[in-house]
Amino acid sequence: MKAKIISTLIGDENEFSFRHRLFNVIALVGICMSFSASIINYILGLGVVTVVLTIGCGVISIVLYLFSIIGKKYELPALITVLMLSFILFPALWIINGGSYGSIPYYMIINAGIIAILLDGFKRGIVFVFFAVLAATLIAIEYQAPNFVVGYGSQLTRCLDSSFGFFVCLVSNAVFFAVFVDSYFKERQRSDQYFSKLEEQKKEIEAKNKILEKNNAELKKSKEKVEGLNKLLYEEKQKLEKLSITDVLTGTYNKMYITARLEDEIEISQENKGKLAVALIDIDNFKMINDTYGHLYGDYVLKRVGESINNNLRQNDIAGRFGGEEFLIVLPDTSLKDAYSIVERIRGKIWELKWRNNLKVTISGGVTELGSNNLTELLREVDRLLYKAKFNGKNQIEKKYV
Repeated sequence: MKAKIISTLIGDENEFSFRHRLFNVIALVGICMSFSASIINYILGLGVVTVVLTIGCGVISIVLYLFSIIGKKYELPALITVLMLSFILFPALWIINGGSYGSIPYYMIINAGIIAILLDGFKRGIVFVFFAVLAATLIAIEYQAPNFVVGYGSQLTRCLDSSFGFFVCLVSNAVFFAVFVDSYFKERQRSDQYFSKLEEQKKEIEAKNKILEKNNAELKKSKEKVEGLNKLLYEEKQKLEKLSITDVLTGTYNKMYITARLEDEIEISQENKGKLAVALIDIDNFKMINDTYGHLYGDYVLKRVGESINNNLRQNDIAGRFGGEEFLIVLPDTSLKDAYSIVERIRGKIWELKWRNNLKVTISGGVTELGSNNLTELLREVDRLLYKAKFNGKNQIEKKYV
């Protein structure tokens, strides 16, 4: 019953593509966010314009959702949604709803993810760049002319609005990620069923070959060919499984896999009362490297850094590409002291790498040990430590117990 309701709301997987279903989820979440935000804005007395703007966004979201789910159209609703959020709704709310001191920055972070999910190729790149420039412009204007942004009536109102925005974005992010992961595992299940059928066919072929090979040598050759084909299929399956969890450029695991493994290790560590350390590292000045030497050389830098990380980890340690130039390292059964030594060794090895034009590639990072916190808190802490290392001069590793 539950599955049927979900399928009705976001679209059947046999009729709607994965990205189309994600859009339907985003539209539904957007409808809920818009009308709940309008109610909260009204209660907090944030002004008629703020209330009307969020209600209008909700109404438009309903129209786009119906156009998507009933008309089975994706491209136009997705583009309209991204443009409306990026260049109308959030910039307007930034100005009339507290700017960087309010809840809108949280929504703009979620919007960056929506751009990445709904668009692809050139459209994704150009929209994201303009959105980032617009966000930077709003911040700069607010800094130069604070009165340009409509503030809050009281500190309590600002706190309530920011808290509501934070938790709404927290829940929205969890919903998007859950739908993405669930859909991924469904696709994996289909793949397993497909290969299971191939295995059954293989057994049937082998059984028939055992009977026929007594009378015909040619059939024996055919059997060998079939076995070779099955071996090739098995090898391809192994390659596909490896590709599904590996970042092809760096050779480390991809974000989905490293995050899932971290969740597993947190659960194991908490159940066994064992130690677990986590590190987040980032290549310093990577944008400068891309701008100066080109993106192909930037990819080469990422590849060598990924290799250095893998080559300097222990057997049970795992590393994955967590962002553009960020890597997440999970170190099971490891104290903070030992983890810091490992990551510091990695930093030193990367510092020693030789590059053209006397380029020096360095990393900054944060290392922490699991306490009673969950996945989100743990990632937030190492991210904070990473930025502390950046702020303190880069090419260093910061550590702290949680």
